[in-house]
Amino acid sequence: MPLKTPFSASNKSDTQPKGKGAIPPAKGKAVTPSARGKDGGKQPAPKKGKSARQPEPVSISWWDALTPERRLDVVGAIMAVVGLITVLILFSAQHSAPTAEIMRVMSQVLGWGIYILPIGLILMGLWLILRRIEKLPPLSLERATGIILFFLWLLVAMHSIIAVPTMAEQAAMDGAGGGYIGSLVERILFNSFGVWGAWVALLAWFLITITMIFDISVEDLFRWVNPVFVKIRGLLAMPKPQAGESVLPETSNGFIPLNRPAAVVPPGTPAAPVTTVRPADAVINWKLPDLKDILDSGSAPSVNEEFIQQRARLIQETLASFGAPVQVVEINRGPTITQFGVEPLFVETRNGRTKVRVNKIASLADDLALALAAPRIRIQAPVPGHSYVGIEVPNEEMMLVALRDLLETEALQRNTNPLRFALGKDVTGHPINTTLETMPHLLIAGTTGSGKSVCVNAILTCFLLHNTPDDLRLILIDPKRVELTGYNGIPHLLSPVVVEIDRVIGALQWMTREMDKRYHLFAQAGSRNITDYNAKMKLQGSKKL
Repeated sequence: MPLKTPFSASNKSDTQPKGKGAIPPAKGKAVTPSARGKDGGKQPAPKKGKSARQPEPVSISWWDALTPERRLDVVGAIMAVVGLITVLILFSAQHSAPTAEIMRVMSQVLGWGIYILPIGLILMGLWLILRRIEKLPPLSLERATGIILFFLWLLVAMHSIIAVPTMAEQAAMDGAGGGYIGSLVERILFNSFGVWGAWVALLAWFLITITMIFDISVEDLFRWVNPVFVKIRGLLAMPKPQAGESVLPETSNGFIPLNRPAAVVPPGTPAAPVTTVRPADAVINWKLPDLKDILDSGSAPSVNEEFIQQRARLIQETLASFGAPVQVVEINRGPTITQFGVEPLFVETRNGRTKVRVNKIASLADDLALALAAPRIRIQAPVPGHSYVGIEVPNEEMMLVALRDLLETEALQRNTNPLRFALGKDVTGHPINTTLETMPHLLIAGTTGSGKSVCVNAILTCFLLHNTPDDLRLILIDPKRVELTGYNGIPHLLSPVVVEIDRVIGALQWMTREMDKRYHLFAQAGSRNITDYNAKMKLQGSKKL
């Protein structure tokens, strides 16, 4: 049995013929298939590090490079241009051979719809281009489908009016009615449902397209029917006057008005001045609530001075054991942490007495946390405005910071800005307040349970406690539906809390328009901000913003 070589199956030229005339393989080096060319000769092997075939560059078309918004703009521009060119060709006095042939084919296919299609293309194109205008309804896929179905309905309706099914094809050849499209659908409807059934189907088709285009339900479409029936029933229920009786209209209270003659005014008499009295707007004297009536005061926490002093001694002993002696010079107890102010001491070295470096104290944070049995500590080196290092250790029991205690502090009472609010207490227990005007873009971030919602409610509460609805108006947006909906009903809201995502854009667009409007008012009055503008309006007796 002959022995098969590994190359016998892949390269037939290497297989030697069998029989007497078989030539034995030549002695020497074997030639691999990769080293043979098309003619069986040797070829140099490809060099290492270089691929035998370079990858072809991937070409991206200009359409794929466009964003979805830009694609809609391009489609809208193309539709408007095509519609405009079609209108110009239709109403042109002379046609070339290609345009005449195109118009003839379109007239047979669409019939009278050839005059409706270009107008629809122009309107649809402009709708796509101007879709960002708020007053225009959004162009959705449902509305576009409804417009296309309405155009087809027009073709069928026009063809059904001018031609019976037996003459529909001839009318289409003449370019009348709805063309071949209207003729085809008309024959399908009338042959399938009969005359009355076809008209009922056309009516249903029309109602479906109307609901899709205007995005309303069938119930809202026929909401006007009931009041019309009620009015007709009231007219039919009125008693008919008998012969010789005059019909006198009755007022709403059941009395018949008297027909008095008009007063005769002699010529030359001056006319009495006509004064128009407008009802004055209802003036509401708002009164801000008292803090004591709506807010609870916080309870003073119990302070274990012995435990705090024990921690201070432990800090000193731990740092001294690591070669960084310090002395606790100040202790500040805050709501959640206690700050120990430590002053570095001197140590004996070869060069004499040197003070402990601050970075050495900071590097011992983990050792201090282990010695104090605290989950974590923070070292502030140094504390701004002081000559010591701050070691912040979490308290065993956190203190409740009440909003009323912050609002009654002297620091917030001195702040007279209407947009002031309290933030809380710092690590040393001192209250912190700020003004929204100094931070027009405010981001509140944090982990779950860190107090983001509490902070937002505290800010809104401060605004409501310091401003009446005449001074402050709010727009609240709450996509979660559970954070701010409790504020529904307060007089400061311009609208109920916005929870629907599709209404958020409208609310923000209204705010930008209002901002631009106020900037124009400021420019006319020569004011730089709302405070200056309201001061001028108060002097003039006008309404403030």
